[in-house]
Amino acid sequence: MIPLLLSVAFGAGVYLLYEGLTNPRPLTPGAAWSRSFQDFLARAGLHGVTPRDFLLFSTGTGILMAAAAQLALGWVVVSLLAGILGSLIPLVYYTRRHDRRRAVVQEALAEGIAQLRDAIRTGLSMQEALIGLARTGPDVLRPEFSVLARDLRFMSFEEALGRLRDRMADPVLDVVAAALLLNDRLGGRNVSQVLDRLVQATRAEIRVQQELRAHQARTVLSARIVAAMPLVVLALIRQVNPRYLSIFDDWSGQLILAGCVVSVMVGYAGMLWTSRLPGERRVLQS
Repeated sequence: MIPLLLSVAFGAGVYLLYEGLTNPRPLTPGAAWSRSFQDFLARAGLHGVTPRDFLLFSTGTGILMAAAAQLALGWVVVSLLAGILGSLIPLVYYTRRHDRRRAVVQEALAEGIAQLRDAIRTGLSMQEALIGLARTGPDVLRPEFSVLARDLRFMSFEEALGRLRDRMADPVLDVVAAALLLNDRLGGRNVSQVLDRLVQATRAEIRVQQELRAHQARTVLSARIVAAMPLVVLALIRQVNPRYLSIFDDWSGQLILAGCVVSVMVGYAGMLWTSRLPGERRVLQS
């Protein structure tokens, strides 16, 4: 009996090992969202900040915004909406910062890839060329490549590049890292040609994004003016002549006012959504 049980257990273990290696489970929706949001925070420059920390900070901002609205206007329903809006302010701010920083990083990556290509063509090894970017690369990338140079002294090339990809969470760097790792494993003399094509493709994409961003800026400015004017006028009237807005002092009036505020928020979000730039997803992440 015991040999039979051991044989069954061994067979089950072999099957589970084979199933895990050949058919890995995809990330659950919650885990996938957490991974995607963690990449967003990294690209926005918030290294070490977890989604939970960001959520707590946004909640605190919303509470402060609600308290300020209650002191200024005295309408409970509007204060609750102000709290919701305040909790979204960090996300809106860091989304803008994420887009600006991503544009700067990708321009720097195009320059860094070109320098890496030229260094390899002069006869330097791949690791020497990468370490050289810590001294001569674009300013925004030097801290990251300095960490990479330090990691290369204590760990393998693949692990060091993997940590660089996790820190920067950029799809352009994912493609570059994949090309470098493939060349490191298989060898070959065409890596400089691959990097040259990546430079050309990245610069062409950056030019298109710059044109789209210029058109987007005008739409965003218009959306901000249209959304802010009713709220500013309402707050000014409340301070100058409160009796003029006494209709909103009861619950029915506040609900009507809340509906107006929600419509403004939805309209503003819709204008931003229609003018957003297409984002490039990370398809080669580990």
